[in-house]
Amino acid sequence: MQSPMSGTATATPSDVPRSPAEAVVSLLMQAGRRLRTRHPEDQVEPSCFPVAKQLFSEPMRISDLAARVELDSSTVSRQIKALEEAGLVERTTDPADGRASLVQLSEHGRDILQAAFQRRFRRIEGVLESWSDRDRADLQRLLTQLAADLQAAHDHEEASN
Repeated sequence: MQSPMSGTATATPSDVPRSPAEAVVSLLMQAGRRLRTRHPEDQVEPSCFPVAKQLFSEPMRISDLAARVELDSSTVSRQIKALEEAGLVERTTDPADGRASLVQLSEHGRDILQAAFQRRFRRIEGVLESWSDRDRADLQRLLTQLAADLQAAHDHEEASN
């Protein structure tokens, strides 16, 4: 529902999470959808962002990239193919094994993806602008803690299986 005065969404009683766990699941999924919304200036599908973000640091084998983003290799291969066809990713021979290849961002890809990430950073910064310094710091601290705890729970579940 849209607030007529502010132009921002207002929660209806059925939208309000009934527990912290429900808030994490529903509100983070909603935030994720908003961040994955394609901007008119985007030249790449936002679904490719997690894969592309990993390539900012170093060239990688697709299998290593898939493991890092916790996606199936076939999914990552399709995303890399789309990025490669758009001229955003290029392949090179793996110096450790000439039979394998590494994927890396092209200079053009680096520029295009950096601009896409910056648009999203500006959106978040605009939303948080009216928040107090303390609230922004608390948000960062709690999201960091949540991510670390979720990773630890995931790792524990994987070790148990």
